[in-house]
Amino acid sequence: MFYSWSRVALWMRAGIWGLLMVLAPLGWAGWVEDLPDKTVIHLKIWDLPDPSNPAPSVHADVAAINELIRRFPVLFAERYRDAYTRNPKKYGRHRWDRVELALHKFSGIRIEGMSMDSGPLMAIAGGVAPDVVYVNFRQSDTYINQGFLYPLDKPEDNYFASLTEAEKAFRIHPKIMPVIYRKGPDGQKHLWAMPQGGIMAKVVLYRKDLLDANNIPYPNNDWTWDDFFAICQKVADPGNGVYGAIYPVGFSEGAYWMTFLWSAGGEVIEYDEAKDEWRAVFNSPAGVQALDFYTRLCNEIWHDKNGRKRYGYVIRDSALAGGPRWSMGQIAFMTTYIDEKMFTQINPDVTGIVAVPKGPGGQRGAELNSRMQGIFAGVKDPVIRDAAWEFLRFADCEDAVRIRTRVQVEGGLGRFVNPRYLRMFGYEDMLRFAPKEIEECFNIAIGTGRPEPYGRNCQMVYQIITKPLVKAANLTITGVMPADPLRRTALLQSILDESTRETNEKMVGRVSPQDLLKRRVSAVVVLVLIGVTFGFVFRNIARVFAPPPSATGVPMGWGFRKYAWAYVILVPALLTILVWHYLPLLFGSKMAFQDYRIMGGSAWVWVDNFGAVLWDADWWTCVWNSVRYCVLVVSLTFLPPVILAVLLQEIPVGKILFRTLFYLPAVITGLVVIYLWKSFYDPTEYGVLNAVVLAIPALGYIGLAAIFFLILFFFAKRLYIHQRYGLALVCLAAGGIVAWFFFSFALPILNQPGIHWYQALLKTAPEPNRWLLDPKTAMFCCVLPLVWAGMGPGCLLYLAALKGIADDFYEAADIDGATFIDKILFVVIPLLKPLLIIQFVGVFIASWNSDAFILAMTGGTSGTTVAGLHIFYQAYMFLKFGPATAMAWILGFMLIGFTVQQLRILSRLEFKTTGDKK
Repeated sequence: MFYSWSRVALWMRAGIWGLLMVLAPLGWAGWVEDLPDKTVIHLKIWDLPDPSNPAPSVHADVAAINELIRRFPVLFAERYRDAYTRNPKKYGRHRWDRVELALHKFSGIRIEGMSMDSGPLMAIAGGVAPDVVYVNFRQSDTYINQGFLYPLDKPEDNYFASLTEAEKAFRIHPKIMPVIYRKGPDGQKHLWAMPQGGIMAKVVLYRKDLLDANNIPYPNNDWTWDDFFAICQKVADPGNGVYGAIYPVGFSEGAYWMTFLWSAGGEVIEYDEAKDEWRAVFNSPAGVQALDFYTRLCNEIWHDKNGRKRYGYVIRDSALAGGPRWSMGQIAFMTTYIDEKMFTQINPDVTGIVAVPKGPGGQRGAELNSRMQGIFAGVKDPVIRDAAWEFLRFADCEDAVRIRTRVQVEGGLGRFVNPRYLRMFGYEDMLRFAPKEIEECFNIAIGTGRPEPYGRNCQMVYQIITKPLVKAANLTITGVMPADPLRRTALLQSILDESTRETNEKMVGRVSPQDLLKRRVSAVVVLVLIGVTFGFVFRNIARVFAPPPSATGVPMGWGFRKYAWAYVILVPALLTILVWHYLPLLFGSKMAFQDYRIMGGSAWVWVDNFGAVLWDADWWTCVWNSVRYCVLVVSLTFLPPVILAVLLQEIPVGKILFRTLFYLPAVITGLVVIYLWKSFYDPTEYGVLNAVVLAIPALGYIGLAAIFFLILFFFAKRLYIHQRYGLALVCLAAGGIVAWFFFSFALPILNQPGIHWYQALLKTAPEPNRWLLDPKTAMFCCVLPLVWAGMGPGCLLYLAALKGIADDFYEAADIDGATFIDKILFVVIPLLKPLLIIQFVGVFIASWNSDAFILAMTGGTSGTTVAGLHIFYQAYMFLKFGPATAMAWILGFMLIGFTVQQLRILSRLEFKTTGDKK
């Protein structure tokens, strides 16, 4: 019930892992099953193709998996049976004469847009990791040094050494080898994962029909940034929903800018082998060039043929919205991965492919990647581990690729298959159908590409390098970015310098001794304050809930004997709270003082985590965002249901109809509400909200501002007459805020250049609102769906309470000459005070538990990363459990005052049943 405790316990529930490790051994996914006639080895795999999917490409993957299952008994007999039979102590006493393999797809929590980042880490953190885990480049170092991956070249297993040189050459591209073969926690180099699906590279797809409609020649592989910019500039027509390109918003945006950085000749991070150290270097002149180009492409201010102000020539949206727009031919260019197995993403009749454009110096740098998989180090059973290796070995071997190629050709996808495989497996006759430009483009991308950053803590790289993009975008959109090239370059350089310093500090861990000492001293001071404050809280809790004294003044005591059965009944609830709140709190608190590792030993860092948090500007920004969100939620979702309930109580006809209409949004699932409102917030003219806002002239907004101000002014006046001066001032201030909210929509219309304000009164907004992309409106837009969905249930609660107010109170108020507003202020609100207090506490607590909703709406972009979401990212995306736990404690410390006041208020409340109202 009490926020500070439940909230801290929630984020420290990770500590339950420590308890589980004490109580029982870790039980990972795979197991060996003995049946009467055979032994079945069960493997849990991170990802498997869905046999029910009718796509020929999926059928090809299914055919390869089925072939592995069919061959496994023979493979097992050749490679393992004798060793297993001779050593039953190590491998178990099972029936090894007949062995089969069963594969199971892992099912767990995956976050949309970041499933490849969040899914494996959350599975490992939750103790339910599959036997074969997915590994991407940027997280690989963390996986290796956290001890998540089992080395594939251990001499006792002989896994990697069992491959022939031809098999190794077929499976592993030379540019991938540095990623998978490097130092581990023991300081020795090992092979940690195997690529699946070959190597991938980023290329640019373009819509031929859209370029044809604008009489634009198709780009070739020698095109440049200037060519790309000019085409986007010519194609962009936001009024008709057409854009030059699409780039995402959020933490993955940096991945797209990185391509421009490489093409300008720059680099994100570099490895100093002599010092065994990674360092950020993207603040180079090449970085400034790339940032300048990307900012102009995405945010340059221009006006379309109708005079509407536009920002950039691309659409900034999520991948979810990008798919339909691309399919409908509304986007000219889209950067995407293409792998060497097949090119089924490309329909040559509609879609063209070209390498990423060259930078100013003629360089090109596409990102290289691979879907890597490794054996989870938590797999202790050698039988499961051997079976996992056989899966890795076969999944992308030459035989498996041959099977996929055959199924694809037989399924009519021959022209989409990589020509390399058509030649290799005897399908030369299909080469005449395969577009030559696809193979040429792919080879250029591979030849000029660079691996995705894979150094220390590189899972954070995109989040960090996205920050300078956001800063430069905000400066451009607000008109602050200098037009003078020298001043512009200097400003962009300072932005990159600041971001590089932050990267070296947070990602690489480079902090000066002076800063470290300062942080440790401040951390000790804060920890002392936390200890004293929590001691004060416990003392107050004991006082508040202590048994009251008897009439003679003698303490009554807890009455354990008298109320023995009552205490017995409470035991299950108390044990539940103890196990799921206080024990995780106890075990998790230790993590705040450690460099916590899920597997292996955790080093003690003592107060360093607290010091890092206290001097982390991002953390305090997130706390401020939480305060903003809390204020908006409380102000918009607490009183409006009360007002609605009063109005529904007073309407003469249609009460049931209106109550039903207002309650209907509550029956819609939260996921539907989120996607519904995200479609409303479309930043173009086609969005529902923009369509409404753009249809209202300035005079309409001014009228709405005046109406709401007058209503609240009248409430303030009645309060002032009854000498409620404080409430009157609050009501008047609320009226001003609401009036300013509506008037702010009129300001851009009235301030249009070249038009007098009185001429603009009947004109509409000059540009659509960028609701979720604009930091000024994004937080409010996250709260609005809560108001819409929660108004009905909230007002029904108050309607039930209003039924309990006797008519005598209203009649007495009428005799005294009270107005309708007087009855609300001096009859309804005082009588509903206990319910209002409880609801306020509930709304306040809910506003600080906003992580999931913010994550679904914006992912934390546009200034909406609240404290809880920041803690989630630190813990489950970046595996910074120590700092995340320290953040939870600091957040609990800041909210402890509300907890004490909440306890006092609730302890004084009395509840009575209402009689039947005649």
